[in-house]
Amino acid sequence: MEVSSSRNRRLGNGLIAAGLLVLALAASFLVRDMLRQREAMAQLQSISATATALAALPTATATPTATYTATATFTPVPATYTPIPPTSTPTVTPTPTVTPTPTPRKIVRIAAPAIKLDAPVVEVGWVLVEKDGQMRSEWETASYAAGHHKNSAYPGQGGNIVLSGHHNIEGEVFRYLVDLQAGDLITLYTEDGGEFTYQVVEKLILPEASATEEQRRANAQYIAPTAEERLTLVTCWPYWTNTHRLIIIAKPLPAARTP
Repeated sequence: MEVSSSRNRRLGNGLIAAGLLVLALAASFLVRDMLRQREAMAQLQSISATATALAALPTATATPTATYTATATFTPVPATYTPIPPTSTPTVTPTPTVTPTPTPRKIVRIAAPAIKLDAPVVEVGWVLVEKDGQMRSEWETASYAAGHHKNSAYPGQGGNIVLSGHHNIEGEVFRYLVDLQAGDLITLYTEDGGEFTYQVVEKLILPEASATEEQRRANAQYIAPTAEERLTLVTCWPYWTNTHRLIIIAKPLPAARTP
């Protein structure tokens, strides 16, 4: 019986402890709910106060914002563009006039009626010869014809036209050249049919065999190029020897005929 009574007491105490625990838990839940309700009421009061304050503020009138609409105007481009001419007149630089060099007119014949000269003309060059241990150039002399020095001018070119010829051998084409006088006429004929007439203005007989080197260089100036047109004829003199040079200088007549 004591054992049963002791067990009952322990059971009763356990039930009492459990009941107290349940009451404690219920009380804690109740306190938490009360705290949440108070917090919610405080938040509601705060919101209500803020709403009341906002309602008391004056209502602001909103200023309308102007809306700008840009209107673009486009000018249509024509299919064909016509450039506008400049208002100023451009300065034109004149083109210099180039004077063309006359075409060489190859000489084929020479005639001098005063001495009955009428002979063909061919082109001649020069050769190197040795004299007194020195090499020097000498012009070739045509046989049975007058020779046109190929580095001299042609008729109508405005320079020195030089012709040479034998006077006592191989046709003697210039045998009577010494008889020409100032004023006599000499005509050159070109392969294209041109005729160029010159008038004798000067006759020179210069020493050659006994001439110094300086004298020979001075004599050679008569066959050098010149700025103005002229005809120069060269041969040896006298007839029985070749101790001198005979030079005839003639100037062109304005009546020269060209094809």
